[in-house]
Amino acid sequence: MRSGFIHHRWYRRPVALIVALLLWGSITVASGQTNIINLVTKWNPWLKSNGTAMTDPGGDQQTGQGQDDYIGNLTTCGLMQQVVQDPLVAGDAGKYIVFRFRMGKYDSNGFGGNTEIGFKLNSVTDGPINLVMKMTDKTGTQTLTFTTPGAGANNSPSTTSWGNYAGSITLSANTYNYANATAVDGIVLNSTANGGTPTDSTKSTSYVANSWVTFAIGYSQLQTAIRTYAVDPTSGTPTAPAFTSYTVSDNSMMSLIAFTSTQGNAINQDLFGTTRNTNSSATYSSLGVGTAWGRPDGTIPEPATFFQLGGLLMTGVAVRFWRTRKSRPQTS
Repeated sequence: MRSGFIHHRWYRRPVALIVALLLWGSITVASGQTNIINLVTKWNPWLKSNGTAMTDPGGDQQTGQGQDDYIGNLTTCGLMQQVVQDPLVAGDAGKYIVFRFRMGKYDSNGFGGNTEIGFKLNSVTDGPINLVMKMTDKTGTQTLTFTTPGAGANNSPSTTSWGNYAGSITLSANTYNYANATAVDGIVLNSTANGGTPTDSTKSTSYVANSWVTFAIGYSQLQTAIRTYAVDPTSGTPTAPAFTSYTVSDNSMMSLIAFTSTQGNAINQDLFGTTRNTNSSATYSSLGVGTAWGRPDGTIPEPATFFQLGGLLMTGVAVRFWRTRKSRPQTS
């Protein structure tokens, strides 16, 4: 007697087979989420325009909480980032920017604060912040929210303002981590000149133990936030949306600042890259707190040098000469 499986010969029906495979695939993907944090293998330190790593001293947080005090030197970089690919999602749809901040003090109860990133999206030296993203860790829940900068220059601590936050994204154990820095000091930086392997001996003397705050945001999530909330004061009165066609990809260029805030509505704790200066009217670029224009993974594109351009030009001239000569009729 033939078994039911053989008798119906359903495996010969391509439509049924495709449906079965798709159903199995959807169940497999849904059964677990990729841990984006664990996929990071190398970090790129935040760099100044001259290519050196940005640093921040310990103990310069204005309200006194060490948990909210950025800290970093040329050996143990304070702020880093990287791009990782979700192996279950191909292309830019599966890419995430992962940020890691080193704070002066570790709290066993969790970070419990607000750390914010200002995005500059126009390649203007002293240009404005176009978007602010806040990572909040309160009551055991971690979220990302976004806000539109207000009227004004938005290019210095004293001229930057913003409204209410919106567009909440809830982070999970796969996209957020808070840890004692001594437990994750085995990280490797891409640039040995600007980083190296951090060691406990480089921790701030102001605190007993440092902490790492790590979180990730997807390309598509950041792109939606930019298109929805980013403004461009350089074009007149800032209104959103001003970047409706902005695309986040591996080659998107941006400059970043980072600061911590008590309530998330002011730069009133620590501004990474400088000592205090949270009320300064000096531009972010002059204070040295804005990163060099770089890609989402934190790397800076190599500029074409004079010699590279000259070589390309000479190559083009030589090829053109060769083609012209080859096309001429030969005479005896």
